[in-house]
Amino acid sequence: MQEKHPIDPLDPNKRIAFSASADGIAIEHAIRTGQHNMRVKHFHPEYEIFYILEGTRQFFFGNRHFTASKGDLIIIDSNMVHMTKSDETDTGHNRIILYITPEALERLDSRYLQLNLKRFLHEHYGIYHLTKQQHEQFMDLYYLFKNEARSMRKYHVRAIELAVAQYLLHLHRDFEKVPASAVFYETDERFKHVYEIADYLSANLDRDISLEDLSERFFLSSYYICRVFKKVTGYNIKEFVNVHRVNRAKYLLETTDRSIALIAEEVGYRSVTHFERVFKDYMNMSPLKYRKTQNLYVSFIIPEMGEV
Repeated sequence: MQEKHPIDPLDPNKRIAFSASADGIAIEHAIRTGQHNMRVKHFHPEYEIFYILEGTRQFFFGNRHFTASKGDLIIIDSNMVHMTKSDETDTGHNRIILYITPEALERLDSRYLQLNLKRFLHEHYGIYHLTKQQHEQFMDLYYLFKNEARSMRKYHVRAIELAVAQYLLHLHRDFEKVPASAVFYETDERFKHVYEIADYLSANLDRDISLEDLSERFFLSSYYICRVFKKVTGYNIKEFVNVHRVNRAKYLLETTDRSIALIAEEVGYRSVTHFERVFKDYMNMSPLKYRKTQNLYVSFIIPEMGEV
């Protein structure tokens, strides 16, 4: 087990209260001061369960904008493009994030077949306001994780795995049908415009769509589209298209034997060189190297604890 330093060396406004990882399951408790906008336009294989203890966060995922605050639990699916940022009055936040790798979730699914946890998390991404009992269940998991990670008693990794399985069982029971406490996305006119544009862009990644095309299609000025799209999503139009294209290309590299050139064309890049450059910007490696190393999964989160 290895814990991080109290202050994140890359972000002086972020204090790490606790972080540890065990066999593909990780948890990080962090407290931030001041405003913070995610600079990395990203997706990752890990499933993410984000719980807010204090403060407010703006989220954009699934092409929808959500506002989450104290007591809200955010479920983000594997490889889902997402963004989080501060609102205009934000003075900081206190949150805990549980990460689960696909490999760890598949391991749990193989042991508890009827739960079908992968399908559950895929179908129930979103934001939920927890009841008092649900809050206590999450905090019980957090404290158990912390105690087991620090004590490193015999079978501590297995104890953490069992606790996570039990917690997901509670979620599965509670969210079998979307509960009345679900936090729904913003729906005023400004957001609707952005949702329509985001849905259109993500459904037509293979096409070159200009700002003028969007302006004509949605009867909105180019200036308005640029301003409101960035404000709501955290992305400009080019960033939004690129991150979704790279995510799609990543999937095709993992699941097909199509050539790099064919994949580049399929996701909308007319130049293989341009595709490779953009892909490397997001994935820190070329498409060819990614294909060769995709089975050698290395978690980006936190160093592993040793099993005893």
